[in-house]
Amino acid sequence: MRDADKTVPMGWHQKKAHEEVDHIFQELMPKHGLTVREEQLRLSHEMLDALWGNQIALCDAGVGIGKTYAYLVACIMKEKYAKQVGNLFRTENYPAVISTSSIALQEAILQEYIPFQSRLLMKEKLICRPLKAVVRKGKEHFVCDSRLNQRIASIQDKKKNGNQKKALLALRTCYDMDQVHGLSGFDRRLVCVPKFCPKNCTERETCRYRRYMKRVKSTGIHFQICNHNYLLADASHRTKGYNPLLSDYRALVIDEAHKLPEAAVQMCGKTLCSDDILEICYLLEKEHQGIRARHLKAEMKKLFQVIAENHSFENGQRIAFRQTEECISILKESAALLFEIGRRCKGSISKWIRNRLEEAGIVLCYFLVPGRKYVLYLEQDTERLPVFCATSREVPAYLQKVLWNQGIPAILTSGTLKAGNGFMRTRQMLGLNEKNRKKQSGVQ
Repeated sequence: MRDADKTVPMGWHQKKAHEEVDHIFQELMPKHGLTVREEQLRLSHEMLDALWGNQIALCDAGVGIGKTYAYLVACIMKEKYAKQVGNLFRTENYPAVISTSSIALQEAILQEYIPFQSRLLMKEKLICRPLKAVVRKGKEHFVCDSRLNQRIASIQDKKKNGNQKKALLALRTCYDMDQVHGLSGFDRRLVCVPKFCPKNCTERETCRYRRYMKRVKSTGIHFQICNHNYLLADASHRTKGYNPLLSDYRALVIDEAHKLPEAAVQMCGKTLCSDDILEICYLLEKEHQGIRARHLKAEMKKLFQVIAENHSFENGQRIAFRQTEECISILKESAALLFEIGRRCKGSISKWIRNRLEEAGIVLCYFLVPGRKYVLYLEQDTERLPVFCATSREVPAYLQKVLWNQGIPAILTSGTLKAGNGFMRTRQMLGLNEKNRKKQSGVQ
C-alpha cells in the first residue's frame, strides 16, 4: 500500500477510471438534469484515489456539495477498473459497504441515488448490468414466525392495548418490524429473530428471515447499506474470528462519519433496564422456571424503585450514580440473585438465558465496584425508571482494532469532520493515528 504523502505513478486502469469520473460529472449528469459542481468532481477524484491506494480518506464536505454521488461514482469506477496489481486488487465482485447513521439517508441511497446512477450508467453503456443494493440490519429488526405465533396465542384471552395488538398482528404480513408502527418495545423483543435459532424449528422451511438472508447474500450485489452499529458488529465478528455479518467487501464508505464514535460507545458499552429483566423473566417462564421468574421480577422491581428514589432525574438528562448505603445494599442483593439463578438453573435452561442473567449481574457489579474502563451513569426509560449505563473509555482503540487495522480502504465523509483548520480532533476520536493510511481533504 502507498502512504498518503508518497506519489505513485498512475497506471492505465487508474487513469481510465479518473477519465470516466470526469465524463460522468462534466457531461453525463448535466445531460440528465444535474449541475456541474467542481467541488463534487474534485471530491470524487480524491475518493477514488483513496480507494485505489488502499487509504483512509477523511473528506469534510459541506451541505450541497453532493458527496453521495461523489462516493458512489468513486466506488463504481474502482470496482470497474481495478485489476489484479500485485496483491492489492482482485477480479471478483465485492459489494462495497455504505454505512450511515440515519434511516432516512439509507432509504434515500437505496431508493433514489443508486437507481438514478444505475439508469444513467446503463443508458450510456458504462456498465453492463443494473446496480443492485441491499439494506443490511440485525436480527432484532426482523420477525421470527415461530415466536410471533406464540406471542399472538399468549394474548388471545388477555387485555392489551388496541394499537399494540393491531401492530403485532400486522407482523403476519410484514417481516421487517421497522415498517410497522405502534409496536411496543416489549413485543419487539419477544418476537424478533433470536440470536441462536433452534435446530428443530418447525418454521425453518418457510422462515421469512431465512429467505431475506438468502437474497441479501446472493451474488450480483454492488452495495451493502447498513448503519454504524451493524458495521461495527460485523467488524467485531471478523476480529474475533466469528462468522461475518456482511458479505466480504473491498471498499468502505462511512457517511455521517461524525456519528461513528457515538455508535462505538454503544457497541463498547453496557446497559441494563427494566425491560431487560422482564424479557429474562419471560424467557425463564417459557423454560418452566415460573417460580424463579416471579421472584426475580419482584426483587428487581425493588431495585429500580430504590435507585429511582435515591436519584433526581431532570428533563431526561443522564446523571451520575450515587453510591448511597441503600443503593449499594440493593445492588449486592440483586446481582447475587441474578448469578444464583443462573447457577441453579445451569442444567435446565438454555445457555443463552444463562448468559443474559450473567450479563445483567455484571452490569450491576460495575456500579458496585467502579473501575477505570467505564464511565458510569443513569438514564430514564419511557416509564421513568432508571437505566444503568456503562460507557467504555476505550473507543478510539476499539475503532483502530476492528476497522482501521484490517487494511480495507475507507472513505469517511461528513460536513463536520474538520474542527478549525484541521482534522486532529476527528483523528483522535476515531482512533486514527499517524501510522494509519490517512488522506485528508476539505471541500467547502
